Amino acid sequence: MPVIPTRFAVDFGEVFPLGAFVLGVEPSMAFSDNPAAPKMQERDKETNQLVWTVRALDANEEAARFGAEFKVKIAADYQPVPPPKANGFPYAAVEFERLTITPYANNKGRIAHSFRAGGMRAPGGARAAKPAATAEQKNAA
Repeated sequence: MPVIPTRFAVDFGEVFPLGAFVLGVEPSMAFSDNPAAPKMQERDKETNQLVWTVRALDANEEAARFGAEFKVKIAADYQPVPPPKANGFPYAAVEFERLTITPYANNKGRIAHSFRAGGMRAPGGARAAKPAATAEQKNAA
């Protein structure tokens, strides 16, 4: 029987065209319906690595109407370290690597989604390495 995928790869720039900022990184705690059970950090079902929650802020001010803060889960053996802050700005700009989205319906029937990523880095990775086309190259095309 074929496995139906639940995580869909998306391009960071398509989801967050104006970028994002890191607010903090914390362990993602595993769910337990037993309130007396000891709290344990969640483990990724596919890799068995620890899961970390990155709280982030969408740089698109229009997103603030819907709640600009979002969370991305990252599976890693050690707590991911955000990129450094620049020019005294209170938050570090970030790009999430290997970003995936998982759509789901919550218990009220509302469609929602969650994000996972393979890592995070300072913006401008591979995209910044590409030289811009010159006017001559654009006119030749």
